[in-house]
Amino acid sequence: MTPSESLQVSIGGDIWWGGFTANLAITNSSNQALEDWTISFVSRHQLDSNAWGVAIESESLDNGLIRYTLTGADWGSRIPAGATINVGFNGTQGSDLGRDGILTEQMLVSEAGLSTSADSNRDSAMAMDVMSMNAAGMDDHAGHDHSMHQHAASSGAYTDINSWGSFHGSNHNSEHNELVGGRTAITTEALQAYNGLRAFAGLEAVGIETVGEWAFANGLTNNSQAWGDDTKGVGLWYAMQGAKVGWIADQAYNPQILADIQRTARLGSQNDVMGMVREFGHEGFADYIEQSGLKESFINTLKMEPHYGGWMHGRTHGFLDIEGVAIAHDINHLTVLGWDQNQPFMNDTFDWPQWPALDVSDQTVINYYQGIVALGDPLAQNLEALSSPGAINQEPQTTPSPRPIFPEAQPDEADLLTGEPLDVEVSGDLWWGGFTASLTVTNQSEQQLDNWSVSFNSNHRFYGESWGVDVVTEQLDGELYRYELSGVDWGSSIGAGQSMTVGFNALAGTELGRSGALSEAMLLSAGSEITAL
Repeated sequence: MTPSESLQVSIGGDIWWGGFTANLAITNSSNQALEDWTISFVSRHQLDSNAWGVAIESESLDNGLIRYTLTGADWGSRIPAGATINVGFNGTQGSDLGRDGILTEQMLVSEAGLSTSADSNRDSAMAMDVMSMNAAGMDDHAGHDHSMHQHAASSGAYTDINSWGSFHGSNHNSEHNELVGGRTAITTEALQAYNGLRAFAGLEAVGIETVGEWAFANGLTNNSQAWGDDTKGVGLWYAMQGAKVGWIADQAYNPQILADIQRTARLGSQNDVMGMVREFGHEGFADYIEQSGLKESFINTLKMEPHYGGWMHGRTHGFLDIEGVAIAHDINHLTVLGWDQNQPFMNDTFDWPQWPALDVSDQTVINYYQGIVALGDPLAQNLEALSSPGAINQEPQTTPSPRPIFPEAQPDEADLLTGEPLDVEVSGDLWWGGFTASLTVTNQSEQQLDNWSVSFNSNHRFYGESWGVDVVTEQLDGELYRYELSGVDWGSSIGAGQSMTVGFNALAGTELGRSGALSEAMLLSAGSEITAL
């Protein structure tokens, strides 16, 4: 039997009082798909046969040792070439591992159980220091190093929550190499979906820091004050939660909706997702997000894994008392699904319910999430205007209004950045080689503004896509561009006293760094100002 380097195994997980949850990241480093793979090792612990992605067989040995053979099962039975799958199981401690902490390979596998051979009816085997592995159905066993890379701090145009830290003691099924079953990372795309829901409710767009400050003020965090970039991370996490749940109409709310729609978003079709939104959501919301170009962001937010990066337990646990039977952390588990993704309110990877949450009334739960959307009292009524069908028109309506404050005949009288009637605040996120610009435009006048537009000069070049605005660029001398942004679609009109956030992507013409926040000074060229047209 010749050793194989086709399979690589990384062991992690979490320790709890009397037991543990083991997560095994299994990488096929070959150039062919693996079928019917197995892993064997010896351990002092008792493994629960109710595993995910594997079937477990056991053989009792001497001295309290047990030999386990893990075989890929169901969705874990096949590993594509170059891919990594994540399987796991719960276990009872056969020797003391402590009450909490991170599970390691040395804790799980007994050195006394060293095995360097495989079953003779297998085609290949690889001996490791503490485990043996074999794979069948391989024609070529030439392996290579396929170690996992760190998850990037940005995902395309959006910033990954791990840019502001990660808390590896509470990752559960959420590390980069553990995003399975269609689950995805938490990124600032959730903020786009969140502000879309706020806009539908007639609320102005907000930044993640504002959401984070609200969470800290309302006892929805582990700590009483923010440390480092906690405000950003916590804000993004709760923006995601609000966007995931706040769209559901009061009279339609049922916890099962959240399991069904998250599973459908991750593994089903967009049409099926939108069908559920029409059935259970606030009347008109489905049409609104489709017409506003927000459908993709909304569905992508539904796919995000709440445990990703450990933020759920590391910073947003939340100790707010809920009806005397639960805390905020328990309610936050509404969006946590078990491995089969069939039930809400599940307890991490253990596949049992978050029991205290089940004792909280449905009305309080939906009020809690609507409070996140409205940045209101989590225990009070929120978004009452949306609680009845027909409260908001199904399609955005353009109300006839007087001419804009800035008549075309008098462009020289238009006020600048801090003047009337338009105020523009610049924010956004930097990523390697470019940025996502978010412009919060406020109508400070007493009448609706239609067909508004602003202009400015920048050293950076528009690239990719925009939302809520049409972007026209004109190259000037050198590497300088004149931008003209005009509201379109859902961004074409701004009600009196209202704000909306529009944005676009651009490639950096000057060095801005690889991450961080975009500022007005970074966006505009020297001497330029944002001017209403």
